[in-house]
Amino acid sequence: MGRGGFGFCNVLGMVDRSISSTLDQAMSPTNAKPIQRFLYAACQHGAESVLKQALCEPVGPFRLAYSAKGFLTFKSNMATPIWSRALIEHPLVRSRGTVLERVEGTESGPMVEQILASYVSMDWEVLHVWQRDTAQPGWNGFEPGESLLAQSVAELIRNALRQSNDAREVRASGVSRETPQIPASIATAEACVATHVMSPTEVLSTVPLERQAPQGAKILEVIIDEPNRWWIAAKYAQKSYDFCPGGVPDLFFPEEVISRAYYKIAEAFEWGGIQLRPSEKVVEIGASPGGACQWLLDRGTKVTGIDPAEMDERIANHPNFTHWRNRSREVKRKAFQGFRVLVCDANVTPNYTLDTVEAIVMYPTSQFRLLVLTMKLPDWKHAQKIPEHLERVKSWGFESVEARQLGHNRREYCLLARRRVSQRHST
Repeated sequence: MGRGGFGFCNVLGMVDRSISSTLDQAMSPTNAKPIQRFLYAACQHGAESVLKQALCEPVGPFRLAYSAKGFLTFKSNMATPIWSRALIEHPLVRSRGTVLERVEGTESGPMVEQILASYVSMDWEVLHVWQRDTAQPGWNGFEPGESLLAQSVAELIRNALRQSNDAREVRASGVSRETPQIPASIATAEACVATHVMSPTEVLSTVPLERQAPQGAKILEVIIDEPNRWWIAAKYAQKSYDFCPGGVPDLFFPEEVISRAYYKIAEAFEWGGIQLRPSEKVVEIGASPGGACQWLLDRGTKVTGIDPAEMDERIANHPNFTHWRNRSREVKRKAFQGFRVLVCDANVTPNYTLDTVEAIVMYPTSQFRLLVLTMKLPDWKHAQKIPEHLERVKSWGFESVEARQLGHNRREYCLLARRRVSQRHST
């Protein structure tokens, strides 16, 4: 798989600060009043136009300051402290924060020295280094979060901090490769059932549906826009993705995946902090060739894939996989009675996806606790309809309904619905 790094610039030169830093004055006791600042938003290539329209005046509270593919900065009309809780919110925003300054230069070493000289005394707890996307996900093997340059810059910063006995954590996003295994919590629970130590009902109570959201943290960011232009930003982490450099989690992928759907479903469950129960029955609509099924089977679940197309033989021959070679609308609704989790990644319009899933979920015998839907966008303008999609799914009785364009999504987004608290059926 290709990497997204540019490589180092080795040409000697002096470092230039293109924006004068106001950090020292802002941190001084005599200047406690928040000032108007620049904020940034990182997104997928192509989503910039949607964010500009949604966030900028006269609709939104911001004014556009800088625009590049996948990275925007805005001047806020509101007084914003450095460690702000009032950051940009939008389903297409992957990462967001408060801009402190821009650093330019022709050599990484002096740029790192300049950053540490200005910010080592600041009260941040973790430092993230990440690079703006260089392409769309999947283009020539590119996947977000994979940046050799970001990893190298992080190592320079980490080594410099160690030399001064500064133990604060420095992280760079990336992808790890290993043979996937059933999570320890699930493997242990299954062993307890097999040895009759616990009943299946007791086991279900021991495996959490969701992780607790991490506590807030002050995160300093070094964002590599171009090899010679970096942005320094700060954010008070609140959402789960705030704790991941660039909003892309560091996931473990096997050397061979059947399709990119493996990446998307892995990131969806990481974003939602969701764990699957031992031997839980999952149904996927639009399963071929089997990328998402591969991830689900690696988690120890029993998967039924619905798709008229053939499945990859590695999935088709798996003992925990069942293939219903039909279109989802051809399957009787009673057949979904035993499933608690529904995954859908069909190449159809959002309305078609919602019509299909609603007919299944609202059937009297259905008891789904979790929906993971990949919603395709025919064009970027359709992102304006995301609130309508969320309201429609909420009307089905789910307690929590969220949307986010994952790092591994293309022109699509992930809709996550969980904890169905009521049954609403037509007569």
